Amino acid sequence: MKSQFHRHVLPTAITVCMVTAFTHADTLEQIATERGAVNLYLPDSVEPGEPLPLVVSLHGYTGNSTEHENYFRLRNEIDEIGFLLCTPNGTQNFLGASFWNATNACCNFTFKNVDDSGFLRNLIETIISEYDVDPGSIHVLGHSNGGFMAHRMACDHADLIASIASLAGATFLDTNACMPDRTIHALQIHGDLDDVIRYDGGCIGGCYPGAEMTVEIWAEKNGCDSTATSAEPLNLVNNISGDETSVRRYVTNCDEGGSSELWRVQGGNHGPSFNPNFRREMLQWLLEHNRNTTPPCIGDFNEDDIVDGSDLSTMLSGWGTQSEGDLNEDGSIDGQDLAIILTRWGPC
Repeated sequence: MKSQFHRHVLPTAITVCMVTAFTHADTLEQIATERGAVNLYLPDSVEPGEPLPLVVSLHGYTGNSTEHENYFRLRNEIDEIGFLLCTPNGTQNFLGASFWNATNACCNFTFKNVDDSGFLRNLIETIISEYDVDPGSIHVLGHSNGGFMAHRMACDHADLIASIASLAGATFLDTNACMPDRTIHALQIHGDLDDVIRYDGGCIGGCYPGAEMTVEIWAEKNGCDSTATSAEPLNLVNNISGDETSVRRYVTNCDEGGSSELWRVQGGNHGPSFNPNFRREMLQWLLEHNRNTTPPCIGDFNEDDIVDGSDLSTMLSGWGTQSEGDLNEDGSIDGQDLAIILTRWGPC
């Protein structure tokens, strides 16, 4: 049965229900590409003509889309949140390992001449042409080699992609190798005990920056202030007690449409055992970082389109508490929030 959402059927498109170890109500269709069919999952029920966000999810080195989705389980949220999920596969090298040709560090170890950046852009554009995709809400995420590829897509196609999320990947160490033509939102997620792609950086095929340097590189490219702010930690991992993931943000004075953020999984390895909070928090972050919304007037608590003494008074009245004036959402109004409101002083 053809979905109402689908404008017209590609030559090889099919519509079936998936049966896996866990239950989904989504619908699978296949996108014809020069590399074969690519899976695209749709909500089971959508309003006709309603444009939805598109999320492209990329597997790691030697992996595949099925294994990767069994790990991230983003399909569990498709109907609840309402988005399209595309899960392509990389190509195989002569060792039989599937990979993405992302950065010089990872993971074209056999020097196979393959343009994965171009392939993924063409894939996204094909989906846009055949489905009702929200052009301001296109997002790429990945794990390990797929995380490196998400960074590569941000470097090459920031005109198309609103935000990326990378688990245990990294951007280019040579910042001149990444020249996006506009701002983009970048989220780096990394376990600080990762012994495969090290939190502090290292070398495999080539050298890569650490997680903190990666977010600093994106902060600079997005025009953000060099001083980061902290937010409340997250509980994302099953076998680590407490709120193990710290949040560090570069969001002050960024150019419109850009930001950089680090989720440091303290005690996390290369493939943490995530709880359901992980996929929900990551998807929420991605979909909130789109290009459809008017940039908020940060610090304008009385909504008169100017940050002035009235707003400062509102902030000071809640000093030391978690209330409206907690601009960096770290649980308390303090000097960091005061610094943010002062940088936003004046008309919005």
